[in-house]
Amino acid sequence: MRLWCSLALVWAQELLPVVNIQAPGIQGIDRTVLQQMQRDIQQYLSNNRFSDDVFAPNERIKCFFNIVITALPSATRFEGTMQVQAIRPVYGSTYETLTLNFNDPDFKVNYSPTQTLQFSENAYVDNLTALLNFYAYVILGMDYDSFGLEAGIPYFQKAQQVLNLAAANSSEPGWQPGGNFLRSRYWLLENLLNNSYKEFHGIFYRYHREGLDKMHQDVQSAREKILLTLANLASFQQNQPNSILTRVFIDAKSTELMQMFQKAPVDQKQRFVLVMKQVDPTNYSVYESLLQEK
Repeated sequence: MRLWCSLALVWAQELLPVVNIQAPGIQGIDRTVLQQMQRDIQQYLSNNRFSDDVFAPNERIKCFFNIVITALPSATRFEGTMQVQAIRPVYGSTYETLTLNFNDPDFKVNYSPTQTLQFSENAYVDNLTALLNFYAYVILGMDYDSFGLEAGIPYFQKAQQVLNLAAANSSEPGWQPGGNFLRSRYWLLENLLNNSYKEFHGIFYRYHREGLDKMHQDVQSAREKILLTLANLASFQQNQPNSILTRVFIDAKSTELMQMFQKAPVDQKQRFVLVMKQVDPTNYSVYESLLQEK
């Protein structure tokens, strides 16, 4: 059961999705088909259950599926990218934090407005529903991981079942090793379930529960906890340089971290910039700019 559930609960689906589909570079595409696909995907994610847990309506996980169609090989074949984002509330505040911000480069699906998207937990139906199921479970896993230590593992295992079924029953990209390592759904899940990277789950949990969720009590102390988890992340990155998970964390948290330390004391700013030089060296100049602010 969710950690913030009340006793009087209403049975509801887990996700509260917003789906947006665009095709900015394709001339002559039937926009009504895109609109129908958008509605069908949103209804699929909204109406199907991906767990046995009880969610009150106000506890549903806000998530965003931003799809950009870049190629239309046929009237029913759509290819492009899909950015998946999920957010969860921060305790004691109105603030919401990203738990996932992942851009999948291999959105390649067959779709017709006349078809019905069919949910199956134990069988591969088509690539579109497989993609939606996979990311629904990953969203649940990241959300649960942020509230309980390794609490997301059962949902990552469900995503693994989706991946295995898709890999065995289709030749669509993204379900097997290869491609862009840092943007591969295969490697995202492999790393989330790899025991060698188990430390990441603890880092992710402590960042949220000991850092963000304590901000309403003592901002200074909570930022110290955040700095500690970032130091742990830097150590993780040094010991596991081939893991995608550090990038996953930074993609979700970099803007938030900049805002968090913008008004921090100089000492905390300096330690933040130093640790981010290790965690995200490519963007070091962005973090260093905090030291020039007054």
